[in-house]
Amino acid sequence: MKSKWFNYFSLATLLLLLTASFALAQGGDKTKQTEQKSDQNTLSETQRQALRREDKSEVEAAVLPYINNFFTTTRLGPEDVINVDVFDKPNYSRPNITIPPDGAISYPQIGRVMVAGRTIPEIEKELRDRLMEYIIDPQVTVQLVASHSQKIFIVGDVATPGIYEMTRRMSVTEALSKAGYVTRYGNKKKIHVLRMQPNGDTQALPVNMKNVEQGKEKDIFLVPGDTVVVPGNIFKTIDQALGAAMIASWMRVIVR
Repeated sequence: MKSKWFNYFSLATLLLLLTASFALAQGGDKTKQTEQKSDQNTLSETQRQALRREDKSEVEAAVLPYINNFFTTTRLGPEDVINVDVFDKPNYSRPNITIPPDGAISYPQIGRVMVAGRTIPEIEKELRDRLMEYIIDPQVTVQLVASHSQKIFIVGDVATPGIYEMTRRMSVTEALSKAGYVTRYGNKKKIHVLRMQPNGDTQALPVNMKNVEQGKEKDIFLVPGDTVVVPGNIFKTIDQALGAAMIASWMRVIVR
């Protein structure tokens, strides 16, 4: 009898030990899972930070083409408005200077300074060099406040052809948008940008706006003086032919 109860007790003890071992094993697995999730969360956060940095750099890269090189390579002209600031020398600073038609501005002490046809860095250097006679190590900053001399021309089958000012770096797509974009008679595949070369020749740069719209071709950035030409398409040719035929028919009726 005692042996029977002893066997029951041993079996119960064994079951308790197995249950405890199973519980401990599950607890360990949960701890490992928690640690793995924590590691995954940490890794995900690191990845997110990397992605955020990548997104930021992509945004900067997208913005730079619109501002980079425009103010450093653009040559000023009549009607442009500039600020000249000489650090810590308010008597030598001049705000809102409108460049006159002859392209030269009058400046304190140093007299006339030719600014038309020159870039901002070139103007800053000349002002700095000439002010050194009156100021020790002058710090000169020239800012383009308003650009009115930088113009592009848009002709052909657009809603509103004409002359447009370039207040910043501009692509062909933006220029066409300013002009109301291409009409139904315009041929998007055969647009050209006419650009004057230093030797006086004109270079024709082809732009297929169909491909640009579909992301198959890169857009072109314009420079001041460019002419965007939008030729007519087949529908315009047909309409012109029908119009000519109708006029001829009416002329026959009138003559009779």
